[in-house]
Amino acid sequence: MKKHFNSLFDPVHRLWTISIFLCSAVLIVTSVIIGINDNPPGIVMFLTGIILLFFTLLHPWRKAKNYLILSGLCIGILVLEYLGIHMLDRLGKAEYISEGVAMGVAFVFCLPGFLVGIIGALICAFRKK
Repeated sequence: MKKHFNSLFDPVHRLWTISIFLCSAVLIVTSVIIGINDNPPGIVMFLTGIILLFFTLLHPWRKAKNYLILSGLCIGILVLEYLGIHMLDRLGKAEYISEGVAMGVAFVFCLPGFLVGIIGALICAFRKK
């Protein structure tokens, strides 16, 4: 893990890491300023910023397999979240379900992580050819 984080700031990746992070920060801050409640442009800007934040940390990956594992992990987390909510609902313990946490995990972590995995795998697959 330390090797990966050091590779983010080696001379080959430093410019990409900083520029992607700055773009991500600008999009996220701007979307929060204009609002993301029932505002499709704000939501798109926020999700794009989160996707770029993922790419900030993952852009040194060169194998499509790593990105596909990320997509699978995000789908797995969504399935586990759904099963947990479904089980609590069936047991009559719906008061323990936090809608904000569930939506946050699904739309701030899993959806961008899945999209980054797919986009990264496609980029790696086409880059080799």
